[in-house]
Amino acid sequence: MNYNYRAAFSQTDITPDFPVEMIGRSREKNKVNGIHYPLKAQIVLFEHQNDRYCLIAIDSLGFTTALSNELRERVAEALGTTATNVMLNFSHTHSAPDPLSPLNGQKYYSLLCDRVISCITNALVNLQPCLVSWAVGETDIGENRRDGCSVVDKRLGALQIVNSTTQKSIVMLLRVCAHANILMSHSNKLSSDYFGATREKIAEHYGCPIMMIQGAAGNIKPVGVDKIDGGTTSDVDRIADELLQSATKLRFTPKKITRLHMVETEIQMYSDVPEVDEARQIAEKSGLDATGWLSECEQLRNAGITTQTQNRSIHFLLLNEGSLCGVSDEIFCELSLAVTEQTDDPLLFFNGYTNGCTGYLPNREEWIKGGYETHDSYIIYYMFHGHVMPFRADTAKRLVRAVVDEWKRSN
Repeated sequence: MNYNYRAAFSQTDITPDFPVEMIGRSREKNKVNGIHYPLKAQIVLFEHQNDRYCLIAIDSLGFTTALSNELRERVAEALGTTATNVMLNFSHTHSAPDPLSPLNGQKYYSLLCDRVISCITNALVNLQPCLVSWAVGETDIGENRRDGCSVVDKRLGALQIVNSTTQKSIVMLLRVCAHANILMSHSNKLSSDYFGATREKIAEHYGCPIMMIQGAAGNIKPVGVDKIDGGTTSDVDRIADELLQSATKLRFTPKKITRLHMVETEIQMYSDVPEVDEARQIAEKSGLDATGWLSECEQLRNAGITTQTQNRSIHFLLLNEGSLCGVSDEIFCELSLAVTEQTDDPLLFFNGYTNGCTGYLPNREEWIKGGYETHDSYIIYYMFHGHVMPFRADTAKRLVRAVVDEWKRSN
């Protein structure tokens, strides 16, 4: 077996030095006024013979799937590979620039893409022979923000990549599960939220770069902060300190790479356009300004559209005994836990915020309850998500089954 695998890590600052508007929460003044924690884009690049695979982590709430795919194509072209071999993950910070804003949104997106490509160029000249090691621990950084629900995903997933000759760490990747929205309401400053503070603290402890990706945090907030108003910089430090303590308990055993590839498959998802009375009831119950949403529902009905269908990508990175899997939706943590239970694989991490950021995707029980994360958010963001109602109640079960089936085919 050929063990000639190489890896490289690279990161870049993606904080804009020009006026932008923020995304992630409605603020009285959305224009940015300063910086709490710089924003970063980070990449891990693997190479084996003529094949290259790239995982990218971006401090952003997330892009549309169209913008995400555009960036993936650019990265793939720079690497001489396909977009299937490029996976994006967004930290989901609620204190990031809005790439669709009329105030320099396109300019910011172009800046970010250019800097990611620069990262790729840097990584290509710094590839090193590597060994890898997975580990999983527990961390108490999240709590369920849905009323009457206490389910959380405490897993702290970790992947260590070291130089096979020197044993020096190239990068440590951490997968966490809690919204990066602590500072969303109390300032108009750009921020990578607790991701930035955590990377700094753990990097100082281990003496190596730290890369972080977000898990299935659709219904999970940082513990101890308000689910609407968030928290303060002291809460950021508290969560970062908790993650530091959890990370110090991880144990790694570097091994040669025996399996490395990415797989991408699709699943169709369906949402129903509400009838007139149902739409009005939903709008009234939400208490939101639903004028535009009601108009969109009416236009769809007049066009004879009763069901909206979307193809959703399921993307896998399969590396030795561990796997990262993601979809663009804000999936509830129950979906990730169900995948792990049904595969009996604690090193299979099913994540949201992958290759884009679209609407919430709850488990059936929470879908029935309704509320902001299941129905109301579509009244505000239907134009970005491409459908006016959440996907049908059985979607979570179908998605979990699709992930499990693809995992079995790939193992």
